[in-house]
Amino acid sequence: MHKMLARQIARATLPSGEIDVSALLRLVEAAYIEADRDRDQLDRAALLTCEEMDHLNAELRQLAHHDALTGLPNRLLFGEFARRAVQRAQQGERIAVLLIDLDRFKAVNDTLGHAIGDALLREVATRLRVAVRGDDHVARMGGDEFAIIQFGVEGPQSTEFLARRLVQRLSAPYVIAGHELRIGASVGVALAGPECEDVDRLLLNADVALYRAKNEGRCTWRLFEPQMTERANRFDACPAPATEECASGGNR
Repeated sequence: MHKMLARQIARATLPSGEIDVSALLRLVEAAYIEADRDRDQLDRAALLTCEEMDHLNAELRQLAHHDALTGLPNRLLFGEFARRAVQRAQQGERIAVLLIDLDRFKAVNDTLGHAIGDALLREVATRLRVAVRGDDHVARMGGDEFAIIQFGVEGPQSTEFLARRLVQRLSAPYVIAGHELRIGASVGVALAGPECEDVDRLLLNADVALYRAKNEGRCTWRLFEPQMTERANRFDACPAPATEECASGGNR
């Protein structure tokens, strides 16, 4: 501020060395107005920058925690959901984790191309959203694998009902770009309550049940049972041929 005043004094100084006070006052007032205008512009620029940064951060969080193709939560965010769900289970609420693997998706992707495959995955995501309640979580784990956390489970029957509905809805025909597509879904289910130890155990149980469903014919579901403790070797095991009766959604 002293430098600004010094500049205005120099401008208001007459050849005689005297200071034109009136001119000085006008110059100082004009300098203050200009400084205020510059400050307002800086404030607006700073505000705009903050808003842009907030928007950018929100977009980065969205990208970090959601699947770009389907818009569903991704594996990372699902892990956080699962940890919170286990905490709720340990406090007395019954929950279930359902792992879903699409049957015959690879054949569609390889035959008709990735564009059709991507559109099919988006439609699968839409059907999954519609199939669950508002407080349940749906996520894409990667590839053709999805997952659901179901809250407020009253017993195995309510989760089996959801699993049956998922198999039926995902096995219904899809029409994409003029192609009628038929795939299926296998579902592995694990229940959790106060006895639940941790997230990893819960997800492992659901994965074991999913493998059993695929190994026993696909297009069905299996509920984890304690005798499934020995996880089958995915590479050595020979799955049974996939059944064509996907639409029935039977738990054979």
